[in-house]
Amino acid sequence: RARTRQVVRAVKDVEKKRKLISPQRRIERLFVEEFKKSFFSPNPWYESPELTFPGGNPQKIYNYWMTTRPTRDIERVCDGKDSCGCTWTQLDGRRGASFVSFNQEGQVVFVREVCEPQGLGAKFKDNTLKSLQQVTGVMNAIQGMFSALDRILVQEDPEDGPKPVNGLEAPRSGRAKDVVRYLWEEAQWDPVDPVEKIMSQFSEDAVYEDLTREDSSFVGWEAIKRYQEETKENTPDNMRFVLDEMTDGEKACTVIWHVEFNTRLSPRGVTYYELNDEGKVCYVRAAYDISF
Repeated sequence: RARTRQVVRAVKDVEKKRKLISPQRRIERLFVEEFKKSFFSPNPWYESPELTFPGGNPQKIYNYWMTTRPTRDIERVCDGKDSCGCTWTQLDGRRGASFVSFNQEGQVVFVREVCEPQGLGAKFKDNTLKSLQQVTGVMNAIQGMFSALDRILVQEDPEDGPKPVNGLEAPRSGRAKDVVRYLWEEAQWDPVDPVEKIMSQFSEDAVYEDLTREDSSFVGWEAIKRYQEETKENTPDNMRFVLDEMTDGEKACTVIWHVEFNTRLSPRGVTYYELNDEGKVCYVRAAYDISF
């Protein structure tokens, strides 16, 4: 009898899973339709540069979503199976990106949304890291003062820095999740020519959007290469771009990430990637806020 009950429960679980709507449909419901509070899990987490609701209060998140959160029209949605991301534009014209993860019951457990900055001086004319050189330089100087004794007591290895995680020369496959993981965990840490490794995964007609820039769109392989070179040239040696989580899409993938710099774990961001039929990155939107 115990065995029979186990089988019945298993069948019910399978039937329940079959009834779950796709992550893409769930995203559509979140953005377009009315839904009940139970669409959020009992312990959801919502975060954005404007507002963060730590886990434990689905009512607050639900109320914010239904009454205060800006109306956002979906542009692109990735094809993740367990989590999903999208790009969007608000009614005021500001653009952004979202990452949403779900539990086994299809309920929302985590949301990160980042909208492009607004207001006078909110965006950068030049490369973001180049524009922040004075700030990062001061932070490094302060950090250097506090760690001077440590450097005397402990001999630092100048070669001790981030390295490719698996030493791959190319992505494991042409699927979005493998290409994007390669960009974050392998290519950017290549000891010889990280920009070359990164650009090997972009199509000739790719478009890259950095929403912190005044001129936010970089169109074509050469323009994106210059953007990547400027970013690399202006990144402090002790700054790290760290992948936190990613969707498992085949043709498109959304990642959440953060920057580690001295003792600071900021900014945090959302980046959406889309691949063409040849498995090359053809579209990227990077949404982040240096205050987040």
